[in-house]
Amino acid sequence: MESKNRRPSESRSIIDSACSKRYVIAIMGFIGIANAYAMRSVLSVAITEMVEDIHRTAIDPNGCPGPLKTANTTNPNAEFDWSETLQGHILGAFYYGYVFAQIPGGILAQKYGGKHVFGVGIFLTAVLTLLTPIAARIGPAYMIGVRVLEGVGEGPTIPAMNALLAQWVPIGERSRIGSFVFAGNMIGTIVAQSSAGYLLKITDDNWPLVFYVCGVVGLIWYVFWNLLVYSSPNEHPTITDYELAYLERNLKGVNKNKNTLKSTPWMSMLSSGPMWGLMIGQIAHDWALFMINADLPKYMKSVMKFSIAETGVWSSMPHVLMWVFAILTGWLSDYLISNGKLGILQQRRLFSTIACIGPMLGTLAASYAGCDKIKVVVLFTIGMATMGFFYSSMKVNVMDLSPNYAGPAMAMVNGVGAVAGIVSPPLIGYLIPNNTLLEWRNVFWISGGVVIVANSIYLVLASASIQWWNDPVPTSETDDGDTDL
Repeated sequence: MESKNRRPSESRSIIDSACSKRYVIAIMGFIGIANAYAMRSVLSVAITEMVEDIHRTAIDPNGCPGPLKTANTTNPNAEFDWSETLQGHILGAFYYGYVFAQIPGGILAQKYGGKHVFGVGIFLTAVLTLLTPIAARIGPAYMIGVRVLEGVGEGPTIPAMNALLAQWVPIGERSRIGSFVFAGNMIGTIVAQSSAGYLLKITDDNWPLVFYVCGVVGLIWYVFWNLLVYSSPNEHPTITDYELAYLERNLKGVNKNKNTLKSTPWMSMLSSGPMWGLMIGQIAHDWALFMINADLPKYMKSVMKFSIAETGVWSSMPHVLMWVFAILTGWLSDYLISNGKLGILQQRRLFSTIACIGPMLGTLAASYAGCDKIKVVVLFTIGMATMGFFYSSMKVNVMDLSPNYAGPAMAMVNGVGAVAGIVSPPLIGYLIPNNTLLEWRNVFWISGGVVIVANSIYLVLASASIQWWNDPVPTSETDDGDTDL
């Protein structure tokens, strides 16, 4: 374990302020989340060139014009003859492991600290990403197995990051720093999809290369993570006395001595209305996000007839604007709350609703926009951009409810939400056997219904007050209750 000894005293300086350790944690966490999502989502672009075009003679009467394929002209080097249903199972296999690892990951993060659980999870995923081409060539069952194991590796990362941020981020900075860190998923998706398309173009569809690049980057990040990150301020050997004192004053609801924490109150969490609201609300977000991450590249290529390079670039565009919105809305949230414009609960509800309705309207509008490629990309991009409101609302709501058990609580929330990742890819594969525009439009209508219902339940059950089960030992302190204004 890292040394707990710090320098006896350090004067505050401009450099100390600019290089606050919590900001180092945030930056490294952002890059780590980006790596995780890059390794997770790179397959969604690569698979379009790995698999033979099994619909090369099919004509969609409502589809966009493109070259009639009488042979496998999409990629002469495609190696696999996988059906749409099998591709859906391969893309969704990740989430079987992901869901399974949530609760164990939350428990481990609570016991050993967020640093180690998060870091090891990314390391294991990086190794498995490097092995993906081998598994694919052995057979689809091995490919599914590797994807399940990748999910096991990444499963603990979000609970571990929540546990880490709960120890480092004051409540007044929670929306801003939390949205910045978790917005790494968009940057990871952007980089993975755009760079994968570019690499496939310049290397004549050398699809294994995209997995090797992502895996190596993940391993390099892991080295720096171990050197720079600590699970709590008290463990950091070079934190300034000024920053440590500041954090001790402003970390609301966090117990500094983990030895006094009782066992994780699982039954209390399961009987908590706000926790159920979060778990069901997470389904709304994850359903929309996983659909875009896994299947938008296929829509761009099969329906809109983009080239592979265009597919990678345009599929990543919604994530670019989503990332911008996530950062801006994080600042906006802290401003509105700090200046009394909105109560915390009002902000969480309002922003989560925007993050729900916007993507639904954008994807539906895009499916009715015909073959105007620019209009379709703009509608997808604007619709998904509004999902950036999620990261300063529902995503940080777990820390509002329980700073002490943020890891296990997020494991429950993220695990239930990730069920959408298990269900949606195979369901979409079943609904689009011919990859036609009308089939995809039905997918978007069904997804919109799921998102609206789940978010409505969140609105009814949501809270922003520290819950009674957060207290590790009996205490006379009570929550001031004004957060649910």
